[in-house]
Amino acid sequence: MESQLPKFTREPEKYSRLRLLEALEELYLSLEMLKEGYSRNSASKLFLSWKALLSSLVVSNFNKIIEKKKREGKDDEVKWYLRIGYSATTGLIGISQDLEDLGFKGIINLTTAMLGIHRYAYNGLDKDISPFHSRNDAIISIKELIKTEIEIISSMKLEDEEKELIEKIKTKLGTI
Repeated sequence: MESQLPKFTREPEKYSRLRLLEALEELYLSLEMLKEGYSRNSASKLFLSWKALLSSLVVSNFNKIIEKKKREGKDDEVKWYLRIGYSATTGLIGISQDLEDLGFKGIINLTTAMLGIHRYAYNGLDKDISPFHSRNDAIISIKELIKTEIEIISSMKLEDEEKELIEKIKTKLGTI
């Protein structure tokens, strides 16, 4: 996704939708890489997809998150969300906790799994760093995490473009 993102505070719905499309495009690319035998590249794309999805979820639930933070007197966290948190580039476990507090169950565990995928993408099967003992284990996890992410996205309000991408991803996943 090469288009310029709008400022999230001016056009939150547009920003959230573009990040959702980015997540789906990255998922598709992850499968393309996996099909070609590039499991680490696939893992990297999967992690980028997850971050884009978290950002989409944060922005679409931004007011709820901010209201909760203000009630709890966490003004520093409000400022952080306004400055960078909405983009889900850092603080992924904290963001996941905030989303779980809003009812998105299992997000922390998925984020933890995605961080393991991220370690694999950068370090391969290094026994001191990688959560995987074999490339096949990594591939199995990549496929399962893609399925899980698709389930989450499928439960959201989607437009035709997103629905078409989901079908492309499901078809591609069935061939790998």
